Amino acid sequence: MYKKFKQFVYKILIPFMRIWKKLHMSYYLLTHKEIKIIVGAGPTKYKGWFSTDIVTLDVTNEDHFEKYFKKKKINKILAEHVLEHLTEKDLELMVRNFYRYSSDGVNIRIAVPDGFHKDKSYINTVQPGGTGEGADDHKNLFTYHSLSDLFEKERFNPVLVEYWDEEGNFHPGYSNDENGYVLRSFKNDKRNTDGKPEYTSLIIDFRKK
Repeated sequence: MYKKFKQFVYKILIPFMRIWKKLHMSYYLLTHKEIKIIVGAGPTKYKGWFSTDIVTLDVTNEDHFEKYFKKKKINKILAEHVLEHLTEKDLELMVRNFYRYSSDGVNIRIAVPDGFHKDKSYINTVQPGGTGEGADDHKNLFTYHSLSDLFEKERFNPVLVEYWDEEGNFHPGYSNDENGYVLRSFKNDKRNTDGKPEYTSLIIDFRKK
């Protein structure tokens, strides 16, 4: 009952949220030389970055990108644990929009659950239909191969940051740099406090060819 009530209230507030977000985005574009956006951000906020969600910026909708980024291109994009929720068609539209409305020097940092993680309990948690929170909506379980292929089709080069390979070897490399903070990383996730990579993400930076 409470969940349904929350959904009802949210639907009522959506038009007002859209107006507020649109004004906020317009102000951000006017006051920032470097445009840095977080997609699928929810409540996540980082200094200097503009947090978007589907109300503000539907990554599959070119009209949304056209409205905001026709004149002022995006310099940096961060998406942490978002792409696993999108269909194959949605992903193709998203990457195409990223390419068209970003600067030549753009950096796109993508973090998703890692399909090559050697811990079976991790895989059971994050795979589509898995036991973890939100996994019932997961549609993909990426490896560094499949995620790279997705972006390479739209003329992006992958730069591997943090990943597991097919031999069960973990490759750390993520640091809290200016290309985007990833909470669910070897460095930042509290589940890794013993120095073992219990919960990590597949993290890849993408740049235009």
